[in-house]
Amino acid sequence: MAVVISVANQKGGVGKTTLTLNLGYGLARMGRKVLLIDVDPQFNLTFGLIGMEVMNHENSNVGTIMARESDVNDTIVEVSENLHIIPSHLDLSAKEIEIINAYNRERRLQKAISPILPDYDYVLIDNPPSMGIFLVNSLTASDYVLIPLELSYFGVIGMQLMFNLMAMIREETNENLSLMGLVPNKFTRQTKVPKTRLKELKDAYPDAPILTTIPKAVALEKAQGEGLSIFDYEPEGRAAKAFEKLTREVISIVEGE
Repeated sequence: MAVVISVANQKGGVGKTTLTLNLGYGLARMGRKVLLIDVDPQFNLTFGLIGMEVMNHENSNVGTIMARESDVNDTIVEVSENLHIIPSHLDLSAKEIEIINAYNRERRLQKAISPILPDYDYVLIDNPPSMGIFLVNSLTASDYVLIPLELSYFGVIGMQLMFNLMAMIREETNENLSLMGLVPNKFTRQTKVPKTRLKELKDAYPDAPILTTIPKAVALEKAQGEGLSIFDYEPEGRAAKAFEKLTREVISIVEGE
């Protein structure tokens, strides 16, 4: 049965999509069968992986399975060996009102993907920068949460809001939801501010696991723009090595290796 991990932070621009994409590729490279789910109406993950093919999925995307208009098996797109995606679509925002008014609305995603969980080792969910019904569905369906954050004042505030939402989800829909860890992103050693913020973060949240720090790297943006993982774009670079380390950390947490 797959382990389901939500990559989430209600603050935008912290690197959720980049983290989901490259961690997904990292796990697939290590022989795990991985399903990515894009629940962000901006569909950046989908576009980065399948390009303009996103336009062909008006009737077979994450919104249609949550609205029970399509079968989950008909939405899955193969990206590469061991890596698949359930795409988002530009019409996803329109589905939000329909899902909000639906019966058992918080569990729509959970119920939709449950038949295919035995087919995968990991499911990674890329979430929108909001605290709406799509994020609630993702957290209800997940075993773990990974929180990417920039080491800035507002980045830490966004993380605290995520902690509050996770507490609510545990109380109301998913008592087994766990924090896998925080992933400091876009880290630079050129100034003292990020280092200071990292120390403050550790002091303020001693019980929150802080996983591998991902460096700020132009290569990550260029790779995503070309539809490539950092492992394919710049395999010997700092960012690729950081994502490889993060992938091994995730496997160690989940599988105890």
